[in-house]
Amino acid sequence: NTARVLVGNYGCDYRINYTALGDGVNLASRLEASNKAFGTAVMVSESIVDRAPAGLLFRKLGRVIVPGKAEVVTVYELLFEHKDVLSPPADPSETGISSGDDPLVLYRW
Repeated sequence: NTARVLVGNYGCDYRINYTALGDGVNLASRLEASNKAFGTAVMVSESIVDRAPAGLLFRKLGRVIVPGKAEVVTVYELLFEHKDVLSPPADPSETGISSGDDPLVLYRW
């Protein structure tokens, strides 16, 4: 998730903690916890997809209602970079894929 947050040392003279505060921190924490329910490793919000560099592939997972937020959040799974699939390996014989096979068809989601 991408958002403006407050980060720094908070507290008083006898107790101080370095922490992050804000709605964006809460949303990121909720999304991180949602990974287990979706069975994903990396889940991102639409704010990340909108700012992502070209070449990253995302799979739309759906829309979720996050406790404490009024609006619905669209979430995605980060899959991989284009170059990982489309770039030929240094030695094609090491892949086990013949030259006539389409690697995108062979890759099972």
